[in-house]
Amino acid sequence: MNTMRPQAADRPAWSHSEVPLLSEAEFRLISDLVHDECGINLGIEKKTFLESRLKRRMDEVGIRSGYEYYNLIKHSPKRYDELRALLDVLMICETSFFRNRPQFDLLTDVVLPELRARKAAVGSRTLRVWSAGCATGQEPYTATMTILESLPLSETWSVKVFASDLSFSALERAQSGLYRTDQLKGIDDYHLRKYFREENGLFGVTNQVKDRVVFDYHNLKHDNGLRGIDIIFCRNVLIYFNSDGQRRLIDRFINCLVPGGYLFLGHAESLQGLSSRFTMLHRKKGIAYKLDL
Repeated sequence: MNTMRPQAADRPAWSHSEVPLLSEAEFRLISDLVHDECGINLGIEKKTFLESRLKRRMDEVGIRSGYEYYNLIKHSPKRYDELRALLDVLMICETSFFRNRPQFDLLTDVVLPELRARKAAVGSRTLRVWSAGCATGQEPYTATMTILESLPLSETWSVKVFASDLSFSALERAQSGLYRTDQLKGIDDYHLRKYFREENGLFGVTNQVKDRVVFDYHNLKHDNGLRGIDIIFCRNVLIYFNSDGQRRLIDRFINCLVPGGYLFLGHAESLQGLSSRFTMLHRKKGIAYKLDL
């Protein structure tokens, strides 16, 4: 899940007495461009964050003016590559394995048994999941491990987890399936032994898990064509869209989900005021939303 919360290391090197990197007009131009391209809402309270992230990219391309950088994105022959580079540096990939454990308990104890029963009634052994805003991959890999543990004779099921993000660098790390020891927070010994292998000081996700996950670049402002999805994870992403953008995103999720499919949001997010098409499930601090049949 990508988040855009400023970190201490993101603070600009200049002092408050020095001239900011961006004038208010430059900030509005670039923040509006980001919103137009990917729907992310950068209010004035994110100005310091945008400056700190933008300074890194401007230094790399040798630009010192916000207007000059804006023109590079809007009018340069390399504008599409530069836009992707800008969106990449704006992403802070804050994630971990089994993040918000009660949601995965709800997935195990309620959601997957209900889906299994429904599919058994029609003779289906196919399960499709989408991790929207997958960051460096911990979420889709966690979902896959949870599903494999929950499905009887899991090898007889067709399980596919689609994982998408706006950051190319995060997707590259996710696709490698390699993690440092400090990135294994949330993994217990059982899952570590069963689903990881040690490799030159790193821990790699086994092919049993990796082969079921498909990573792809996707801008959530647009439809990616996925349909027939049983479960969508989109956690800690919705909060970066304004209310209109949130409603449009939920409408796209409705088109992707099968009737009776499930949507998992972040713990600070809800569908209140966004859609009346879902029923909320709540169990031991775990929350999910079921699309009405």
